[in-house]
Amino acid sequence: MIITASEIRNDTYHFFSKQIGKIFLISIFVTFVSILTDMFVKPDMNVVSIIENNQLIHVHSFLDLINKMNLEEKNQLLKYSIFKIVELLLSKTLLLGSMIVLISNLSNNKKESIISSAFSLFTSFPNLFLLNFLVTFLVQLAFMFFIILGILLSILLSLAPIIFSFKQHNLIESIRFSMRVSWKHIKIIGSGVLFWMFSKFIITTMLSSIDFLNRNLIFLILHMSINVLYSLLIIYLFRFYMIFLRSQNSNVI
Repeated sequence: MIITASEIRNDTYHFFSKQIGKIFLISIFVTFVSILTDMFVKPDMNVVSIIENNQLIHVHSFLDLINKMNLEEKNQLLKYSIFKIVELLLSKTLLLGSMIVLISNLSNNKKESIISSAFSLFTSFPNLFLLNFLVTFLVQLAFMFFIILGILLSILLSLAPIIFSFKQHNLIESIRFSMRVSWKHIKIIGSGVLFWMFSKFIITTMLSSIDFLNRNLIFLILHMSINVLYSLLIIYLFRFYMIFLRSQNSNVI
């Protein structure tokens, strides 16, 4: 059974168009969780202004900026960086887990209640968070050495959470299997991941350059847009893996 990118794109479009209301609700929910987290935990505002406003006029690199900070500012910067990483991982895992539960229920024709769906999500959340942490760590490590290597690893590891959600592989096996499958079908997986990266970059650049809107409103629109885009990627990858499993079973038969 041949897997084609056009078939998966069509399946993704049809699923998204039919479930667009639920996908937007999930995206809004995850966005407001991020906003609330941002509101309740705030680092030193001086460090935030330096980072978020890109006040790097008198420095040649980020290392120069760190060297110009005093010990207290360095500690605040470290806390802020850890907080932002954890916040992003939590938001990503929440969105990923919610979408996986939604797609799984609809694919298996299950009509679970909101309580049952929430229970399914939070039982798998810790392991999914750990998997996201491992994948993010490996990808960011690759980006530190070479951008192309980081992009390649992003493609190869993108299937790991989807594979893990089928509960046939543990964390490490999911990562290994993702690399094997994604490498074999790199054109199909790569096109989806690269489209997501490019779209995310364009939207972030466009919204960041808008000065006439309220900053909080821009933050809301940006996170909503990124969440919807990531939901599309999850649907695309999930649909690919379902077809892949079906092709493997037909080959065995």
